[in-house]
Amino acid sequence: MKTFPVLEVIAIILFLSSTIVLNAQTEKIFFTPEIKYEKAILSGKITGMIPGDSIFTPLNLSFTNVVTADRVSYDIPVKKDGTFILSIPVQCITFPYVQSIYCNNIVCLIPGEETRLEIVYESEHKHIKLINSLGLTGEDAINMMEVTNSAVTNTENTSETTKPELMTPEIYSQRLKNRLTKCLDLLENTDKLSDVAKQVAKTEMKAYFIFAFMFDYDKWLGFQYMSYYKKDSVPKDFQPQKPGKSYYSFLKARKLYDPVNFSAGFYSNVLQLILSNDTLAIPDIGDMSVDTWLKEAKEILKDDIGTDTGPFYDLLAGNAYAKQFNEMKPLSEIQKKNIESYFKNKSFVNILFDENENVLKIAAKSKKVNICQVDKSIGNVMDTIISRYKEKIIFVDFWTTWCAPCIRAIKESESVKKEFENRDVVFVYITNPTSPSKTWENKILEWNGEHYCITVDQWHQLEKIYDINGLPHYLMFNKTGILKYNQGGFMGNENMRKWIKESL
Repeated sequence: MKTFPVLEVIAIILFLSSTIVLNAQTEKIFFTPEIKYEKAILSGKITGMIPGDSIFTPLNLSFTNVVTADRVSYDIPVKKDGTFILSIPVQCITFPYVQSIYCNNIVCLIPGEETRLEIVYESEHKHIKLINSLGLTGEDAINMMEVTNSAVTNTENTSETTKPELMTPEIYSQRLKNRLTKCLDLLENTDKLSDVAKQVAKTEMKAYFIFAFMFDYDKWLGFQYMSYYKKDSVPKDFQPQKPGKSYYSFLKARKLYDPVNFSAGFYSNVLQLILSNDTLAIPDIGDMSVDTWLKEAKEILKDDIGTDTGPFYDLLAGNAYAKQFNEMKPLSEIQKKNIESYFKNKSFVNILFDENENVLKIAAKSKKVNICQVDKSIGNVMDTIISRYKEKIIFVDFWTTWCAPCIRAIKESESVKKEFENRDVVFVYITNPTSPSKTWENKILEWNGEHYCITVDQWHQLEKIYDINGLPHYLMFNKTGILKYNQGGFMGNENMRKWIKESL
């Protein structure tokens, strides 16, 4: 079975190894998120014995916005005295992942408030202090990912032998539900997380379960087929049963309408899947009034959500516009009027209008970026790419916008790429449709090079040809088009420089 890279929020590291299901029992709620568009502040200080150089490197903070469904990333500079501060626009209480050589932890961002993160080194030990109004602690920040990982790993059934032809959507759904119940019980009973952190972890995991598993029955059945028959691929004549509309009744049990879900990083991903699902067939919002569009959406979802009122539907409508943004389509004048007349919570209006301006800016700047096209009918697109850059060294970087290690490696290697500017070297970046168009076009504005977004089928073809099992992944061809290096994971600047110099 192939493995894939993942986002560094609570459950992404478990993309293939975990299955999680919602616990239906009533739980005590310690905070209830709401859509509130304000700046949040993350400040702090690093003190004590610092590993590595005396010069501080930036912290990286990343999270997904719940209304606009885009993943954002910020580098937070650290001053010479170890202090740092950044004011960040947020749409709701959110729980970003902070990654650096100093810490790899979950923090919280609260609209209109300041969160303080203090990192103290004492001898061989590191201490984290997290100060915020929710009560999330430094121990929570340190332990959340470890505890979550342990819970799902300890509930993994590695002896599954069900013949894939017998795995109906109903059986698949029930098995996942049973496993999540066990997983969430372990989270509830751990003594390593505060009650607030348990709410955060379980809510995130529930949303991730829907996003990663329930909407992907056919994909996971394909993995089951390869595992059961010990094959590297699924034959064309194996056609998984297509779940009917009744299959999506699992959404009702998940209580998506409950605002406690709004702070989960994967919640907007779930909404985007609902809006894009062929079986549910919710129409694009287009120039319809929001009320008219919601009437159609509610009729489709009436048996699946559990209510036809409440903030869930405001958020669904907001995500309908976000779906349009992610396809790089700005708002029409009619849509602007519809948004202003419908949303009573003006945070939605401000968020959507600001995002519309962002889309327009990205579109204007993207004209200056070398976005390359390749025929969608071509199987091995690498042959086409090699033919375009004859007598040049071709350094190929496979990445996606949601792969944090990919983006870190691209940033880290910028100095090497500048070193070989105006020489016979071309840097090619290849992604696939899992990178939303808006996020992709915005991100590549930062990098010189040749940028390709290929189809899913073309991507899978390259995975087979070059044995790509994870991201980032790199290929390097010499001037005659011969593959010299095929590397999974970033090789480091020195090796990258060495590879290129050898071929030059």
